[in-house]
Amino acid sequence: MLVLLRRSALLGMGFAALCLAPAGAEMLQFPNPDDGMKSWPKLETIDEWHQDQDASMKLAANVIIPDGADPATTTMKIEARGFPRQGRSLAEFISADQAANLGATAQKQADVYDRDRLPFAVVTFAPATGGNWKTVGYAEEGDILLAFTLVATSRDAHDKGMPIFADVIHKYAKEIPW
Repeated sequence: MLVLLRRSALLGMGFAALCLAPAGAEMLQFPNPDDGMKSWPKLETIDEWHQDQDASMKLAANVIIPDGADPATTTMKIEARGFPRQGRSLAEFISADQAANLGATAQKQADVYDRDRLPFAVVTFAPATGGNWKTVGYAEEGDILLAFTLVATSRDAHDKGMPIFADVIHKYAKEIPW
């Protein structure tokens, strides 16, 4: 009887620990001989887009580009990153990113929700003169802060890429089965 009670207590404590532990985003890990491990969020397949492995390793992001596009000259790409929270709030994370985009006009867009109904706060950064257009979707998942970014060389390319960007977020989930 005592053994049964101990097992029940241990099971209960283990279950409580699982419930209290923050669940994080599903991050894919890849060893890189030059600079250690690289990781990025797992994404669903997007029709007519593919992952560029070289750019992903170089940028430490899950980089997807349109099929048939040259990675060096593509007019648009989407980069998905996950960062350790390290005591930062989502608001602090967004503010730091806005400060890093000096000269760009930041405009808040409507939130976009992923498959788990997690809201991504969306901000578009319009360049003052020349430069890339960017729209970033920010979210927090447990101990991971997510930043999904559409990068485009022009406003036209940016506007064409927005439905795909939203689709990437809509299809994202904490756990994506393969």
